[in-house]
Amino acid sequence: MLLELIFPPKCPYCRKGIRYDMTECLACRAGYPLDPRIEITPKGDICIAPFTYENQFARALKDYKFSGRTFNSKSFAAAIVSAIRKTYHKDMDFDIVTCVPMTKSRLRKRGFNQAAIIGKRVALLSDKPYSELLIRTVDSEHQHYLGREERIKHNKKYYSCISPENVKGKKILLIDDIMTSGATLSSCSEVLRDNGADRVLCAVTAIVKK
Repeated sequence: MLLELIFPPKCPYCRKGIRYDMTECLACRAGYPLDPRIEITPKGDICIAPFTYENQFARALKDYKFSGRTFNSKSFAAAIVSAIRKTYHKDMDFDIVTCVPMTKSRLRKRGFNQAAIIGKRVALLSDKPYSELLIRTVDSEHQHYLGREERIKHNKKYYSCISPENVKGKKILLIDDIMTSGATLSSCSEVLRDNGADRVLCAVTAIVKK
């Protein structure tokens, strides 16, 4: 976030300078995909994304996660909100926004939870509350070697609900930055449903091509 104060804003997608009241340049916005990407997670939850993880969209996400360009999250959140509205053709049909959590060690290493920043901005744009509902207690870097079903089975035990009173009977929007196999989103949504969530809708900035 400190980089936002030091450097003038740049379009996340072409990296050209933009005004402080803009989230991306007009040319890149005009090049957005016409229709949102919609995928079903392994546990049957809908996942909506404005972008496919490729080209300028993949580069913008990499800049965000690994180069600390947190300004990019403003554009990502606005695009996610637009994608949800396009999909449902009505106001946001959820009660609360949350995100996929990180372990404390990974949070210290990166300095921010990329999903949380996007989630908070989505909540603000949607006029919905944001709450940290999940916690991750174990690092599991080795899991990228596992298949999707194995990852789901292993992942679930690494997440727990920290605010069951805010989950029961609620429709929850679960945010992450990228959907690859859907295993992480499935594990988190299953924990939320186990704690009484009425429904879980997932949304990410981009979905990886299969």
